[in-house]
Amino acid sequence: MKKVIILPLLLSVLLSACAPAATQGPVAAATEVSIEVPVEATESVQAQPTIASSSPVLFQIVKTDGTNFDVTLEAVKALPLATLMAEGKVEEGPYLSDVLALAGITEFTEVTLSGSSSPATLTFAQVDKNTILDFNNHGTMKLSTAYIPKANWTKDVAEIVVK
Repeated sequence: MKKVIILPLLLSVLLSACAPAATQGPVAAATEVSIEVPVEATESVQAQPTIASSSPVLFQIVKTDGTNFDVTLEAVKALPLATLMAEGKVEEGPYLSDVLALAGITEFTEVTLSGSSSPATLTFAQVDKNTILDFNNHGTMKLSTAYIPKANWTKDVAEIVVK
């Protein structure tokens, strides 16, 4: 009698062990997760800015009124390209004046670019056809200008402050 009960039990365990594991179907490309947070918990958290474009933000322009403008890769790639020869190497990218125009900036006293290296400040007169933002090989941009030695160009531009 024991063999009659144990044998079917043993067979069911073995068969379930040999069966393929249950898998979930592919995850949808865009999933929406809703998390409810008590109001008290959100009071100390600042709201994050929303980005309307799906293109990544390369850097921000801080306007004279203190507002920020996000410069996206999509917007920069839509600008005409210019070339600049510096120390025997061709640099290519949009004019800095065209990038500033994306944010509606056409008049200013000076601009300061900051990034992963030394910041650079340029006057209105220096933001001309001899100043571009060059695309680099790792997805960011660097300042390229005839007015500052190449060793002092701002690399990986993260912010441009307009005064």
